Amino acid sequence: MIYHKIGGQTARRMTLWNKFSLILWIGAGIALLSFFTFTLFVIALVVGIVILTLRLFRQNQPQTTQSQYKKNNPFTKKNYRSGSNKDDDIIDI
Repeated sequence: MIYHKIGGQTARRMTLWNKFSLILWIGAGIALLSFFTFTLFVIALVVGIVILTLRLFRQNQPQTTQSQYKKNNPFTKKNYRSGSNKDDDIIDI
């Protein structure tokens, strides 16, 4: 049913060279595709590792600079409210 002849054409068989070249082209295409896919995966993995290490090292530095900034800066915003949160209610009964 799939290989139905149209108009009484004679069926030509593929030569051995055509089969071999078709297999080689399919293999070369899959090899190129897998090579570039793997290369892009490795590049993305390296970029992810670099970003992760930069974030880990950057998290430690701002904490020390912020604490030094707070100690040396007399104009920092200070909170003079009492520590109880009971007065923060919207509705007082």
